[in-house]
Amino acid sequence: MYVWGTANPEGLADGYTGLFLTTKDIESVVRDNSMDGLPVKIEHKGVDVGRVVTAWHNAGKLDILLEVDEKIFEGNCVSRFVRNQVCTDLSIGYNVSLQFSESTQKYETLKKTFNEISIVRSGARERCHIHGYTVADQEAKLVANNKEFSSFFADGTK
Repeated sequence: MYVWGTANPEGLADGYTGLFLTTKDIESVVRDNSMDGLPVKIEHKGVDVGRVVTAWHNAGKLDILLEVDEKIFEGNCVSRFVRNQVCTDLSIGYNVSLQFSESTQKYETLKKTFNEISIVRSGARERCHIHGYTVADQEAKLVANNKEFSSFFADGTK
């Protein structure tokens, strides 16, 4: 099964030094292919159920294509969770290295290290939804309640 969705909403502006991804972080991920090959998990736990195929910009957001291995038990389960809309969101698992700045008296982000992408019931960030998926020997499907991409197909297919 292939799953397409938004892993991160629009990046935050330059100067932001918090934990969320900035526009520069998203640009770097896409340019360096740093998410390609990362493991896919269910709710940030357990065995790997697949891998990230690729990531790209989509109107400032970070979109990704995941490949889920339906031949393993957990992959088959998550495939059904996606098809039945039990799991409708994506979430990035990453670590953030911080450093305290004496001059600003605040913690500043040094580095973000990506560990995995999870298919989840409800993500921590808004607008990080699964938009579509494919199942072997079937047509690609857009998630029914996803109005943002219903115009993706010229014939109005949903």
